Amino acid sequence: MSIYGGMFSGVSALAAQSQAFGIISDNIANVNTIGYKDTTARFQTLVTESSSSSRYSPGGVLARPFVNPEKQGLLQGTTSNTDISLVGDGFFIVNENDDPLTSGGEYLLTRAGSFTEDEEGNLVNAAGFFLQGWRTDSTGTIVNSNTKDQLSSLETVNLAGFTSVSNPSSTANLAVNLPANATTASTQTTNLTIFDSLGVEHLMTINWTKNAQANEWAYSLDVTNQAGTTTAAIVAGTIDFDPADGTIEDIDNGGTLVDGDTAQTTLPITALAFGSGAAASSIVINWGTVGQTNGMSQLSGSYEATLLNQNGSSPSALTAVEIDNEGVVTARFKNGDTRPIYKIAIGTVPAATELRSENGNAYKLSSRSGDLLLTEAGLQGAGAIESSALEQSTVDLSDEFTDLIITQRAYSAATKLITTGDELLDEIIRVKR
Repeated sequence: MSIYGGMFSGVSALAAQSQAFGIISDNIANVNTIGYKDTTARFQTLVTESSSSSRYSPGGVLARPFVNPEKQGLLQGTTSNTDISLVGDGFFIVNENDDPLTSGGEYLLTRAGSFTEDEEGNLVNAAGFFLQGWRTDSTGTIVNSNTKDQLSSLETVNLAGFTSVSNPSSTANLAVNLPANATTASTQTTNLTIFDSLGVEHLMTINWTKNAQANEWAYSLDVTNQAGTTTAAIVAGTIDFDPADGTIEDIDNGGTLVDGDTAQTTLPITALAFGSGAAASSIVINWGTVGQTNGMSQLSGSYEATLLNQNGSSPSALTAVEIDNEGVVTARFKNGDTRPIYKIAIGTVPAATELRSENGNAYKLSSRSGDLLLTEAGLQGAGAIESSALEQSTVDLSDEFTDLIITQRAYSAATKLITTGDELLDEIIRVKR
């Protein structure tokens, strides 16, 4: 029994070392695979219980693969803004289909972050899996935050069709010098382009008229829409300048301004005035600070506008995206506008080493891995996201070739067990002869 047992032990050793050889081969083959985690062969004994303490029954050996999907690999910088990697625990959530909610598809976990934009604008990695995230509003807040812990709250990150959401003008800042030596009733004009809620531009005109009262000017604000229709004198008032230094002294805003106060006028514009179908809006005009030279002034010389700006913008095409370490995908547009559009979801599990490996360097849940927790980068134990960087394979070629030599020698030794057992059996047969 011991001779046969020894031979069977040798056979199990051959099988175990063969599996170890296959694991090493797979590791070497994936030395350049982004996000690949090396697998190791862990050997365990097979014990056959003996009926007597004076007898030994050989059992053999068994090889089991072991992989840690969260093992940190080295990061390598790239030139692509959509290449992302994780520093710390967690996985990117991906799906086999670009529209999981309607067409189905299995959600998988991966650390292979080499995502590129396909022909439909979806971010997809080299294995064909689509990156999942939460859509956000213009402030970066997750739209469906109440259900963000559910997979149904996710959607494929898609960059196609994004244009800058129209930003209506809500503030305007002016720095204009009105000539101190102007004659009574003389006028000056300041023009500024503003935008309504639909991104349509209109012309705001400020008319300045010198009053008979010293250091005082009357102003009126008009709006001319794209059709050329002018709504005149929407707001009118006066502004007074300090005779000592020509800075703003007061403005007829219903209250008394003191040094350091900001002189402002609110310009309400009705939808009818826009004539574009846009909603009514209000624009706060900042004339400057009382007693300071950071806005309107009345000094000697000619009329001069040194600052005319407002915070509105028209829609424009997407030019690039940026991803920060919290996973916020920010779109950058041709007109210089930026806004958050998605937040990348991170998945964690209690026992990552119990995940099941799938094709495409991805993993799926198993009965022993625990449930999936959806979270944001940097929260609840999840790592941070590094953009324009890829996590390299964790395979160390020097270790693999060393293990390859050891495996080869162990395999050769196991064959000796079988040949030696064969020789022992041959000796027994010779006894009968």
